[in-house]
Amino acid sequence: MRRAVGIDLGTSNSAVAVIDDDGRPRILTTPEGSTTLPSVVWFSNDGPKVGHAALRGFDESPDLTIFGAKRLLGRRFDHPEVRRLARVLPYELVAAPNGDTWIALNGGRTVAPEEVSALVLMELRAMADRFFGEAVVDAVITVPAWFDAAARQATKDAATIAGLNVRRLLSEPSAAALGYGAHRGDKRRYAVCDLGGGTFDVALVDVEDGVFEVLSTTGDAFLGGDDFDRVLVEHLARDVRRLRSYDISSDATAVDRLRVAAQRAKHALSSYEQTTIAVANLAELPSGKAIEYERNLSRQELESWTAPLLQRLIPPCQDALLRASRRRDQVDQVLLVGGMTRMMAVQETLAQVFGQLPTTVPNPDEVVAVGAALEVARLDGIIDGVLMIDVCARGIAVSIAGGACEPVIAMNAVLPTREYRALLTHADEQTRIEFDLWEGESIEPSQNRLLGRYATPELPRAAAGDVLVVLEVTIDSDGTIRLAASELISGERLMVEQLLHSGLARSEVVRLARNFNEGREILR
Repeated sequence: MRRAVGIDLGTSNSAVAVIDDDGRPRILTTPEGSTTLPSVVWFSNDGPKVGHAALRGFDESPDLTIFGAKRLLGRRFDHPEVRRLARVLPYELVAAPNGDTWIALNGGRTVAPEEVSALVLMELRAMADRFFGEAVVDAVITVPAWFDAAARQATKDAATIAGLNVRRLLSEPSAAALGYGAHRGDKRRYAVCDLGGGTFDVALVDVEDGVFEVLSTTGDAFLGGDDFDRVLVEHLARDVRRLRSYDISSDATAVDRLRVAAQRAKHALSSYEQTTIAVANLAELPSGKAIEYERNLSRQELESWTAPLLQRLIPPCQDALLRASRRRDQVDQVLLVGGMTRMMAVQETLAQVFGQLPTTVPNPDEVVAVGAALEVARLDGIIDGVLMIDVCARGIAVSIAGGACEPVIAMNAVLPTREYRALLTHADEQTRIEFDLWEGESIEPSQNRLLGRYATPELPRAAAGDVLVVLEVTIDSDGTIRLAASELISGERLMVEQLLHSGLARSEVVRLARNFNEGREILR
């Protein structure tokens, strides 16, 4: 049996877990002895540095130090949240030829978020290789439940580039419930709230006799610890301008130093009512004099500044209850996962929503990776009596010739699922049908997410309406989509040609995987 690991590919930090010979999960440690690896890549002059080794890049070249790449997976450059991020990140975002978001480095080089994530995955894989003393090629990788099809495919592509075979993409709330040990207890109705570095997920999960049934899943793909850090930095930067008459907003190094200090203060305020922010060398004036910055920060100030973000936690929770047709008093236990759930105001806000004190998982940064490792054990038959039943977060629809979207797969459909739709020719002698695939629930294309444009070429010539193509849309247990088509009368399988796509082309994924494996230059 090939070695396999469970991986939590996080926005801020990542972790990898394995199942020991005695059946117990183990979180692997980095060379520095940490159980989490910073999801940071520094494209230094000596080549990419990953994890703790990349942190030095924040001081030396913040424009080449990439963090939060997970938030960019599968995202179009024209997305409003991406455009907002582009204004505040120290590194530059640019539009890829197909409209996706790429990262610009110096010298006109670009890198896709999949490549950055692949470098993080390679480091996690190296940790597993060292632990086992042999190559690890299989993994269960967790993703936010609210990740759309494009982001899920981008995660798979990143794993392929890193030389990993994805046995399953597992939703983070399901992994958290499994890692928490929910499968060992009596029947329970859980609300799992996962607030990490970049995303907020809410899933209602029923567990009975080892069966995990996800009833609904919602979330906010652009709400996480990075946003709390950003708000803190904005307020502190204004304070620097007031006290030192210096605007640091255009000084990427100063902003990063302030961000690191703000992050430490945020962590401290989870345990204390007050802390001190001190940056000895925040920036350097034109005269050569260094600017020092120090101030006290209270938990009350932090909560006041981030109040709008805290309010954004409420709608996804209410939406999850609504989709599951469940009242809040029909939830037995609320599980909190993710580093940001250590913040007292987050716990209090979620307690108000669900009408009960939530349960803070003892190891919120590690429990998702533990759940992924347990899923490996389940797939390998080491753990019996556990079954994961998941649902798709969004519906899938098809449109033809710019028309309205016709639903194919409903939101919250149990996975895996497969549905069919009939496509008719509309002109005499028509030899191809082009159609768009969308993710969303609206009949208006502009309200949905375009996943790709496809065609069924080489159709038999006939009068309009005489050729009927049956389109087969499958969503597998990972939440990724596959298409197939056949001609109704003959039953002959048809080619499905991709005209426009999101994410990296298959040929590019193969090229990058080969280059990564051979240790060659990966940048364009």
